[in-house]
Amino acid sequence: MSRTTCLTFYISLFASCTFAGGPEMRLVPEQPTEGRFVETPRGFMVAYDQPIPGSNAVIKMLPVPGGTVTIQPPPSLEQVDEYGKPLTTERPTGAGQQVSFGPYWIGKYEITIEQYLPYRQLYYRQKKDASEGINQANSPTDVDAVTGPTDVYDPDYNFEYSDAPDSPVPTVSQFAARQYTKYLTLLTGQTYRLPLRSEWQHACLAGSDSRYCFGDDATRLGEFAVYLANTSDDSLSLRVGTKKPNVWGLYDVHGNVAELVIEDTAVTGLREGHVACGGDRDSTAAECTAESVVRTTESWWDQDPDFPRSSWWMTSETSRTTGFRIIAPLQPMTDAQKHAYWDADSQELAQDVQSRLESGRGSLGRVTPPQPTTRRIDSPDLEK
Repeated sequence: MSRTTCLTFYISLFASCTFAGGPEMRLVPEQPTEGRFVETPRGFMVAYDQPIPGSNAVIKMLPVPGGTVTIQPPPSLEQVDEYGKPLTTERPTGAGQQVSFGPYWIGKYEITIEQYLPYRQLYYRQKKDASEGINQANSPTDVDAVTGPTDVYDPDYNFEYSDAPDSPVPTVSQFAARQYTKYLTLLTGQTYRLPLRSEWQHACLAGSDSRYCFGDDATRLGEFAVYLANTSDDSLSLRVGTKKPNVWGLYDVHGNVAELVIEDTAVTGLREGHVACGGDRDSTAAECTAESVVRTTESWWDQDPDFPRSSWWMTSETSRTTGFRIIAPLQPMTDAQKHAYWDADSQELAQDVQSRLESGRGSLGRVTPPQPTTRRIDSPDLEK
């Protein structure tokens, strides 16, 4: 064995011993003596780091207990303006829908530019693979196939508020966020998806039933959120984690960027109308509650010169302050759930994706899963 080969072997061995190991790295048999944890019949869920293979990016994941919440239906598309904002900020009334769910891990921060970049670069890798006849797939719905997005139409516009590695990634469509979680799952061996709105609200409020993660006093919002009252045109760039976290250690659940979720009552059937929660940097306090939502409309693609419109990128002003965070459910997903939570959620959107792939404005390929990669945090820091 040559010196170079030997060195490569030991580097690989060290990486495997450090990061591989799968769920037992984030689910331990004995109660931890420090740090947050969630007790389950399968063991104690603890915080962990998720490295993204092939990059220096790491996603910090925190445990969240299961629960039951009552959610109000989102405003209909007739009840929002052309930009998807509700016509009223009054608190919804009525019985609502009671939703129960199991425990999960959730991103400590919104997904950042650095964490999204490996997926954004997938288009070029898949095009190269296709030219060499490898990693080809027949359909975007293949279990191990992921679509890669083309570059955005106008990067200076799309990323005006996001010019640093720790800026939350903006203007991604809900389909792109779904595909990102599928890509991350196949790449790491762990299971990721977007949160349901009920799961997001539960994590945002840390199990409480108040309007904000800290209670109902809107005058305190500036301690926890970047929003209209404490931003200015002189401070365009957004960052994750610049304000206080909620009591479960989650940052930016109010303001910063609105976060795309999967609507509990509409898992399938939407081309637009997807929901983003929590308000953004341009929202008022009343628009930054845990119940606050906006819905994507046709105007979110109003500057897209292509037809069909991009399935991965949006172009509206509102979309520039819209991002997402991810969850990892403790309960494994069924094949039906994987399709519902990862792939296009309407026939029209699926047709648009296929049309763009056939015209070369997107890519498709298989992702070969390596060994699972997680890294447990024994004492998760609550400060950035």
